[in-house]
Amino acid sequence: MRTRLHYLLSFVLMLTLVGNLKGQGVDPGTKNLTHSWTFEDGTANDYVGGANGTLMGNAEIDGGSLITVNGNSWMEMPADSIAINKYKAITIAAWYRSVAAGNPGFTMLAYFGDTKNTVGVNYYFFTAARQDKVNRAAISCGNESTPWSAETGVNGPEYDDGTLHHMVSTLSDTNITLYMDGQLQLSKHLDTNNTIARIKPVYAYLAKSGYTSDPLWFGEILEFNMYNKVLDSNEVHFLFNKGVITGVKNENATLPQNYRLMQNYPNPFNPTTTIEFALPRRSNVHLLVVKYDRSGCESIGRRRICGRQPYRDIGCFTFGIGCLFLQAPNRKLRRC
Repeated sequence: MRTRLHYLLSFVLMLTLVGNLKGQGVDPGTKNLTHSWTFEDGTANDYVGGANGTLMGNAEIDGGSLITVNGNSWMEMPADSIAINKYKAITIAAWYRSVAAGNPGFTMLAYFGDTKNTVGVNYYFFTAARQDKVNRAAISCGNESTPWSAETGVNGPEYDDGTLHHMVSTLSDTNITLYMDGQLQLSKHLDTNNTIARIKPVYAYLAKSGYTSDPLWFGEILEFNMYNKVLDSNEVHFLFNKGVITGVKNENATLPQNYRLMQNYPNPFNPTTTIEFALPRRSNVHLLVVKYDRSGCESIGRRRICGRQPYRDIGCFTFGIGCLFLQAPNRKLRRC
C-alpha cells in the first residue's frame, strides 16, 4: 500500500512539474538564433550575426531601445549580409512599445525585400498597427505591379497603445504565422508564388516600410531577433514569459537615461497634436507651446512619473506650427 501511494504521489508530482514547464513554455535556446539587435550597449550592432544596423535620419538609441519618434527615423540593416532568401525557415521577433495611437497609417515594424517605383516588392514584413486597424505579417513575391494583392497575410487586433508588447512571425515553405504577447493569432498556408527563396535581399528596415509613401513607424524597439527555424507555440510562449534581454517585463524596463523632448505630431497642428517627452526620474515639469509668431498657448504644468509620457490633444491653436519648450529640473529643452 505504501509503495503504491509512493508511486501515485510521484506521478502527481511529475504531472505538476510538466504542467508548470508547459505553462512557462520551452526555451528555444540560441542554436538557431542568427541575428540579434538588443541595443543594450547603446549601439545598433548585431551581437550574434555581425549584421550591424545603421541609424537613419533622427533615429536614436537611448535606455537600451531604438527610438523612432523624432519624425524621419528608422534603422537599416545589411540585407545582403542577412540574406533572408537563403533561409529554409524564419522566425522574426520584436519587443516594442509604440507611441500611443501614433501609427494611423500603413506602417511596418520590420521589412525585408525590395522597392521598385515607390512600391514594395518581393517582401516579407510584420507590423503592429495599420490604417485598417490590424496587426499583420505578410509575404508577397512575383507580382511587381500590385504586390499588395498578391500577399499571403495573417492579421490580429491592432496593438498601438503605448504599452510593451512582444510580436513574433514565423515563415516556412508552407505557412506564415503570427503571435502577439505569446498567443497565436493566425496561421495560413502560403500561396504558390510566395516563398522565402523569392524574397529579395535588397533592403532590411526597422520602423520603415518598403512602400516609400507609407509613414514611418513611431515608437521604440527594445529588441529584434531572427532565427533560422520556425519557433513553435511553446517556444514563443517562453520568449514572452522571459521578457526582454534583461529579463524585465514591466513598463519601466527601459527608462530613458536623459530628459528628452520629442517632435510633436502632427506638425502643423491640425487641429490638435500629440507631444511626447521622456523623464529619467519623477519630476515636476512645465510644458509650453508657442507659435512662431510668438502667440502663446496655455502652459501645462504637472507632475509626471518617470518614463516616456505622451500629452495629447493640445487644442491651443486651430491650425499652425509651433515650438515646444519643456522646463525640467536643471534642464530646458526646445523643439521646433
